[in-house]
Amino acid sequence: MKRDEQATAKKREIVQHAFDNFYDGGFHATGVDTVMADSGISKRTLYKYFPSKEDLIDAVLDHYGEQIEKTLFETVLRSCSDPREQILKCFDLRRQILQDSPLRGCLGLKAAQEFAGRHEALATHGKHIAFVVDDWFVDACQRGRFAQPEVLGKQIATLFQGAVLLSQVYGDTSPFDPARQAAGTLMNEAATLVAEA
Repeated sequence: MKRDEQATAKKREIVQHAFDNFYDGGFHATGVDTVMADSGISKRTLYKYFPSKEDLIDAVLDHYGEQIEKTLFETVLRSCSDPREQILKCFDLRRQILQDSPLRGCLGLKAAQEFAGRHEALATHGKHIAFVVDDWFVDACQRGRFAQPEVLGKQIATLFQGAVLLSQVYGDTSPFDPARQAAGTLMNEAATLVAEA
């Protein structure tokens, strides 16, 4: 394996280990020692690739964004071709992910909250992930040819993110029921407006 490939593999290993620890323990509550515990990776190696904890968190947020793209959006897009069904399946799949890992909500929103007023670049990075979710729903609404797709997409994204957050607060995924139903109602109304135009 070439040196560049080895470096890439080591960075990926560090990020994956840090990802799990930050996700479960939070960014501020989880120190570098805890992040690297049981990893077999020395602090020296960690700081060789990530000079600061903030650099590591930045890489973890990139990794999370990639995971959301693969495990949620790409999976949904492969599952069916109808944008309306894709939107509803997005709710179903995210609910299933939360049921499998109840403590793992949106890491982007967690970063935006934890770093607000403390580290603007990391807070902005977290917000960006939420905006990616907004953009995905807006795009789906545009593909579905709904009336006012930008407004509708943002409304559905708000329902989606609200269901994620409330599921963590309640300790169960019941908020996905009314959120999914409301998303369906909004799409029906938007489709009716197009039909009447």
